[in-house]
Amino acid sequence: MFLRPPALLRVRLHPLSPTLARRARRQPQRPKTCSPRQFVCKDQVTCISKGWRCDGEKDCPDGSDESPDICHHAHVSQCPPNEFECRGTDVCITLSKLCDGVSDCSDGRDEGAHCRALRPNCTSFGCHYNCAVTVDGPKCYCKNGYEVAEDSKTCKDHNECALYGTCSQTCTNTEGSYACSCVEGYLSQPDNRSCKAKNVPVDRPALLLVANAQSIQAMQLNGLQPFSTPTKQTTAMDFIYANETVCWIHVGDVPANTQLKCAKIFNGKSFTDERVINISFILHNVEQMAIDWLTGNFYFVDDMDDRIFVCSQDGSTCVTLLDQELYDPKSIALDPNSGKVFFTDYGQIPKVERCDMDGQNRTKLVDSKIVFPYGIALDLVTRLVYWADAYLDYIEVVDYEGKNRHTIIKGLLVSFCRSTWPCWVSAAIVLERVLRV
Repeated sequence: MFLRPPALLRVRLHPLSPTLARRARRQPQRPKTCSPRQFVCKDQVTCISKGWRCDGEKDCPDGSDESPDICHHAHVSQCPPNEFECRGTDVCITLSKLCDGVSDCSDGRDEGAHCRALRPNCTSFGCHYNCAVTVDGPKCYCKNGYEVAEDSKTCKDHNECALYGTCSQTCTNTEGSYACSCVEGYLSQPDNRSCKAKNVPVDRPALLLVANAQSIQAMQLNGLQPFSTPTKQTTAMDFIYANETVCWIHVGDVPANTQLKCAKIFNGKSFTDERVINISFILHNVEQMAIDWLTGNFYFVDDMDDRIFVCSQDGSTCVTLLDQELYDPKSIALDPNSGKVFFTDYGQIPKVERCDMDGQNRTKLVDSKIVFPYGIALDLVTRLVYWADAYLDYIEVVDYEGKNRHTIIKGLLVSFCRSTWPCWVSAAIVLERVLRV
């Protein structure tokens, strides 16, 4: 299987040109007052949909939408097996610490008069491994690597591999434990969980690509030995690892002068062989692009004509891939090994979608709790889709089927969005950084 190692990082910095200023006006603004259909967070600033209240996920920055004061239904613990959740917090303690004479929860719920009164109940409860005394009665727990079975008393193997993030790449569950490994082209790290791409060849260090209004710059990750090539208002950029080629949109003064340019990176030290690829479609409104490194085809996102189109390697043939039910497409990522295209749309119905590389079999992956999805990236090994929402201030992930959704980072983008950069730029940069830490 062909693997795409993370040897290059890309960052696009856009000045607030008239075009971007126009797009910024279209960007969603944070509400100052909440509508009757919204819930006011305890901070009196944040508004969320009432449908998100008491759904088991903290959407308010202060978590007030999941407060026990307003959520009276049975609470589902988010703690791992064999652990106890301190009420109203994200603190989990091992069940062995209950009634040990030391208060570990801030409200002291793990200790108290119930410890002595209910302790005899544990003796007769019949736990397979051990029993903890809780305010609600006896509770069985197991040793590490195991969890309580359906009968609430016996122990069974805990499948750590079913939990997101257990291993960076490959996870093998074993009885009472698990083992992580890396696919070909990656090296296991000292934590025995993470994987790092091999630097091949060893004399070619990884490069960071930065596109701004004046140039595309390349430098080593430590900032040393920078080199660049001049350009103008680059709005999109991608690269092909196999032949060390970078391609970008060079914005002209008029739409007809906007061009697709490509250049090779020579020995990791300079741009060479810069050339123009004549594309038969207008590129002036292209927001993002991605290159199919197997066929050489170019995929473009046009957020003004609300379409995604694809062009052949030489640019002579272009066809519209998607133009229906696209209201403001923003970003795109490809998995040529699986033959899939992934993209985001923040128009009337914000969503993350997937389709085949010919536009067929279009599938919605995410269309709830999403407002302004911009940056998108793929983990080709574990088949995961990451995206950033610059309005809800999170980076989340689902698998290729839109299942197993998890929040990676929440609230980090707020400071970026209040700076001089547009939110969609900061979202893309942070997403790139998170995926390669």
